[in-house]
Amino acid sequence: MPYNVAIIGPSRNKQGTGPYVAKIFHMLGAHLSAVVSSSRQSAAGAAEHLRKEYGDNCEAFADTEKMLESVPVDIVAICSPTTTHLQHLGPSAEAGCHIFCEKPLWWPRKEVRSETDARLVMVETIRLVQLCNRKDIVLQLNTQWPFTLPGYYELSPEHSQPAREIRSFTMWLSPVSAGKEMIVDSVPHLLSMLYALFGGGRIHDIHCSRTSSNAAEELHIQFYYQHAAGDCKTALFLSPTAEIPKPAAYAINDRRVDRHVDLPDYLISLKVPGKQLQIADPLLSSVKNFLGSIHSVSALDETALIDGMEHLLQIYQAVGTQS
Repeated sequence: MPYNVAIIGPSRNKQGTGPYVAKIFHMLGAHLSAVVSSSRQSAAGAAEHLRKEYGDNCEAFADTEKMLESVPVDIVAICSPTTTHLQHLGPSAEAGCHIFCEKPLWWPRKEVRSETDARLVMVETIRLVQLCNRKDIVLQLNTQWPFTLPGYYELSPEHSQPAREIRSFTMWLSPVSAGKEMIVDSVPHLLSMLYALFGGGRIHDIHCSRTSSNAAEELHIQFYYQHAAGDCKTALFLSPTAEIPKPAAYAINDRRVDRHVDLPDYLISLKVPGKQLQIADPLLSSVKNFLGSIHSVSALDETALIDGMEHLLQIYQAVGTQS
């Protein structure tokens, strides 16, 4: 039997991934059973589009709890804005649904200003993760960048090194958002790569700088990631842009690879000087990995989820105090 999937945040507004996530789940044999949007009208429009596109009998809702009471759902894909995640995570977990969630796991509507605010975020994060663990629910973030690493190593086999040999990791991203919002949008990408390369760790010596006093200008974040095999000097360059597709790149030990996207088919490749390699769609790989975790009854990766939020909070607060 195919999985019944509900898409929360099915529209493309700003930089939403809902339509693409729905497409991938359909491609992999799932049934798109419901959508939840901010209004009944927008949900109805999205549901009608999915019915026409994929032939699924997709129902529309403006409330997650009502949807879960009305429609059989095995998987909830949360693609709505980050500050709305919390209102969907709890009910979905209580209903026993597996959850595929855009990163970060969640973020409060109220700005995190103090250590008390940060502690409250972590208390709620731990509660959600433990709830999913008790109910044997797979909860995974849609972190796509780690699935580009096989392509990177194919282009640069000499950089396929053990963790102890990786001295530095740098990432360049171009968020649509600006100011502190781009930290919430972008830093989880960096953290997912560090976790993929090194496993769990701790961050220390965080420094940040801006190219201008204007909050919309470029932001440079540096810190060290201390892991079991050593310390990695880490840097993130954020340059807000409305350009589509957005420029992006990363480097291991200063060997940089740039992401290239061919539109309109959205074919993704990696480029180094003199070489270019088309790779599998990282979103497809991310969803496949999530479904594989359900099939194999994989244990919840509490470290990735909890440490990811803790590290994001550390960086967010450090940028706030140094700006």
